[in-house]
Amino acid sequence: MAFTRRKRFLNWVDRNPKCKFIDDEAYQSEVLYDPNNEDPSQRIKIFHTPNLEKKPSIIKKIIQSIWVPGTNLRGKSWSSNNFDAQLGQTASIMSFSGIFDGLCIAPVLWYLTKAAGFFAIPTSILYSALLLIISNKAGEYSMNRPKDNNSTASFLLFVFFVLSLLKTLLSGVGLDLVSRSGEIKNATASQFLEIKAPLTQKKEIIYSDLLDSASKECNKLTAKQSQLDLSNRSQRKIYNELQAKMYRKPLNIESQDPKYLLDNFSMDLGPCRKVNLINNLNGQNNFNQENSLKYKYDLSKILSPVSSLYVFQRNKYNDIFNGNPLKGSRKDLEKYIPYFEKSNIDFNINCINSKENCLEDVSWSNPGQAINEASKQFYSRLGNKDWSNLGLSYIGFLISILLSTSSTVLLYTASIDIRNRASRSSKVEEWMEDIFAELDIEEEAK
Repeated sequence: MAFTRRKRFLNWVDRNPKCKFIDDEAYQSEVLYDPNNEDPSQRIKIFHTPNLEKKPSIIKKIIQSIWVPGTNLRGKSWSSNNFDAQLGQTASIMSFSGIFDGLCIAPVLWYLTKAAGFFAIPTSILYSALLLIISNKAGEYSMNRPKDNNSTASFLLFVFFVLSLLKTLLSGVGLDLVSRSGEIKNATASQFLEIKAPLTQKKEIIYSDLLDSASKECNKLTAKQSQLDLSNRSQRKIYNELQAKMYRKPLNIESQDPKYLLDNFSMDLGPCRKVNLINNLNGQNNFNQENSLKYKYDLSKILSPVSSLYVFQRNKYNDIFNGNPLKGSRKDLEKYIPYFEKSNIDFNINCINSKENCLEDVSWSNPGQAINEASKQFYSRLGNKDWSNLGLSYIGFLISILLSTSSTVLLYTASIDIRNRASRSSKVEEWMEDIFAELDIEEEAK
């Protein structure tokens, strides 16, 4: 008996390996065989329970928005196993790229939401998830590229690329904020730290006005002495009187300290004695200043830049950081207090803030500055090809570039594939319905 078109079609489906999934569905169908039925067409009855499409749960929707199924990238009109496998790979790379970037930029988002306090972590996770979902949806909808929607699809692919680019640019910075947190703080502190004060600078002179007047008078008296003839007895007497006047000092005083004498007995001191006392004082001050500068330089080699900024430039430290970098090591620095008290160098090891702040670790007072400094340092090292100090952040940055580029290229090539257009074509659906209708009509006519 000659095969009808329906039987030829079914025979072709049975022998075609690409339609194996149809055979599997057919073999699993439940049937009732009634050989005694007078109508041959009714001897086999198929019990088919249609799969009612259930509305996916919110959790399933969220999961599919984060890890996009390959079937979401095509339409429902047509498909094939090979095309679905290709779309599955594209969707996996796109989803993995978004998740990887989300993990890399999580520290950046945490710093941006740090003002939320206890809710900073959940808020940063929420923002990261929203960026991931928006990016995935833009990539998913960019696949819908019929002629009347081509511009919209191109715009959505551009949005996907821009979001991927922004996340890639921040990926290395985010990894740096985790792996090099201490180094970033110290590098920032080093920019503001002033350790080496010039030793050749003009020294501060105390009692400068008194020194000028006393020096003039002392020089005048010295000049008079030089004009005297010491071989003459009367002139020797004048010389001795001038000498006594020049170096006059008060009697019965309690202390010989130069500062004490100058502050309390200035009128009783001879001009030359005043000059000597003032010069001695200034010499001692210069010695203390240079000695303190030496200690400051030595301490800068022992302390971290953050600790040095805390000790020597507290106001600048408070502008940039919070917390106490000297926890547990404050007593080691107390022995230097007397040296710096005798100089004009600021040396502050006491924590004058709240008790909680004194017990906290060092943190940024402005989270935005942390991101800014991390970005400048990361791209500076990248520009200088400082590969040895890039480490984990460089590897993450490179992986992010490869994933983002691959995702964009794969989405574009899949979107312009004729099979993708066929999967969304209403014409294909009409042809399928017409073919099956013709087969049913022809079978009934037989």
